[in-house]
Amino acid sequence: MTNNNSLFLSRLLYSIPYFCIFAPTFEYMDLLKRLSRYLGKYKGHIAAVLLVNVVYAFFSIFTLGLIVPFLSVLFEQVEQVAAKPEFSLTSRYVIDTFYYYMGVVMAHHGKQSALFYVAGVMLFTSLVSNTARYLGYYWLAPVRSGIMRDLRNDMYHRLLILPLSFYSEQRKGDILSRIGADVQEVEWSVFSSLQSLCRDPLLIIVFVIVLFSISPPMTLIVLAVMPVIAYFLANIGKRIKQYSTRAQQLLGKMSSLFDEAIGGVRVIKGYNAIENTYEKFQHENFQFFRLNKRVFRINELGAPLVEFLCILALMLITIVGLKFFPALSLGKSALFMLFFVVFARLIVPAKAIVTTIYTLQRGMAAAARVYEIIDADEKITECENPISVQHLKEKIEFKDVSFSYRDVKTADECDVLRHIDISIKKGQTVALVGPSGSGKSTIVDLLPRFYDVHFGEILLDGKSLDRYVISDLRALFGMVSQDVILFNDTVYENIVFGLPDVTEEQVVAAAKIAQAHSFIMGMEEGYQTVIGDRGTRLSGGQRQRISIARALLRHPEVLILDEATSALDNESEYLFQEALMPYARKHTAIIVAHRLSTIRFADVILFVRDGRIVESGTYEQLMQLHGEYYHFHTLQQ
Repeated sequence: MTNNNSLFLSRLLYSIPYFCIFAPTFEYMDLLKRLSRYLGKYKGHIAAVLLVNVVYAFFSIFTLGLIVPFLSVLFEQVEQVAAKPEFSLTSRYVIDTFYYYMGVVMAHHGKQSALFYVAGVMLFTSLVSNTARYLGYYWLAPVRSGIMRDLRNDMYHRLLILPLSFYSEQRKGDILSRIGADVQEVEWSVFSSLQSLCRDPLLIIVFVIVLFSISPPMTLIVLAVMPVIAYFLANIGKRIKQYSTRAQQLLGKMSSLFDEAIGGVRVIKGYNAIENTYEKFQHENFQFFRLNKRVFRINELGAPLVEFLCILALMLITIVGLKFFPALSLGKSALFMLFFVVFARLIVPAKAIVTTIYTLQRGMAAAARVYEIIDADEKITECENPISVQHLKEKIEFKDVSFSYRDVKTADECDVLRHIDISIKKGQTVALVGPSGSGKSTIVDLLPRFYDVHFGEILLDGKSLDRYVISDLRALFGMVSQDVILFNDTVYENIVFGLPDVTEEQVVAAAKIAQAHSFIMGMEEGYQTVIGDRGTRLSGGQRQRISIARALLRHPEVLILDEATSALDNESEYLFQEALMPYARKHTAIIVAHRLSTIRFADVILFVRDGRIVESGTYEQLMQLHGEYYHFHTLQQ
């Protein structure tokens, strides 16, 4: 779609309600414009919806206009038009033409035939207008559902590519609330209003044109009421927006509490904290109840207010109408009756537009939260013309690397890693040892660019990591962490996760190295056994061994084991080491460990404390040094 077409659709979506209500706030225009970009692939459907709604508006006027002659025939107050009127684009021409043909029917066939004539035309115009109305909904259905599909796809993809630092700053429950409740609110509040935005403004425009064609002075009286309506609606809309934003934030907090309750139910029960946890949720839920109550009450104020002011305008029109039509009684003035009927019909779309605008106010609060995720800084980005890489040829080097999870100005201010220098040659097994919180896991997280360094650089075969294609770089590493992540799927699918074209023999071979094959075959369906959410049907050691098999199946250039054997018993750990050693000798391995028995065969051991490497060497060298590693080893013994 061209930029011009996209711009047209964007303006169309948010300019129509502005034209009709005269007072939306400009702060939502950017959000509406961004949401309207999803309309691009549906421009054919949108055009069809607009076309049938024009037909609906046009024939709705005819249907309303026929009420007057129908009543005139019924009560024998027919206006006689002897000569066929000359064509003109006026309401008078339409009415006189209809009365002329109705008079012809009455003259030849009588009153009853004229009544059937009017009724038949009314039925035809009503059928056409209502068919057009249904077609508007029919062609809008794929637009509405398709846009929500695209929005969810974009949000999910964004969640996958955002850096780990984003998740360390956000509550998981709040993220789930945004992709669930907030996206649903956008669907119901914004895109469910598309039909009203495509139909009701057209009806208002057509009705106002007809009113002007009947009597400009009386129509100006109607329009004079609009600024008053706009003033009240603008103030109501601001309050709805404020309360809706706070309500969505509270909903995110409650989602987090739900997530924490489900994930920590064992701890909650074990520490007898059920009442305390429930009271915390009850407090947040009560605040949400109060805000929602205010939103609902304020939201329902707009439509009655519009109706009251429109009825007030109707009374003024009646009084002024007697002045502008002094020679005609109310019952015999077809034009006056038509004006009265059309204006009464104008109230319905006006109220619908007000409801739509208030609904949009709520939806925009939710959309703002959705776009906070979509607009989140990706941080980990590729350079222009990145280099593809499939193998580690020589070595990995850390050169004066410093890192912090917060923004800092100098390397000495970094509180996670400071001035790290490491050289890992291809084929080496390097172990990172040290107390908890010393920065060991952060060092290995920098290699696949889960985070980028703040100072210094990391080189792979002499080139900085940010020069490589990110997906190629990450494919070099096979990572097994202490916090095992498994999916609610079969054992087989968890091991082959993300890998196409893998044979069953390869999966079994990887499982055997990880010491997982024997217990897998003991399960009811073997490799096709579903392991439950996050592998809850498995023990901690079983989950760990499946994750190790998943990493080994990829035959990574660099195997990273971050406390990978912490959940294994001594026998399983010993068997795993015996199976891993032949693999590690052929590949590069980086092992993060507290249990020092797992790293005795390492080529180099690096002792990390407070974000610095304070000692390095082989096991024998460090034991002879009687330094940090020696004392750490002695404490474990």
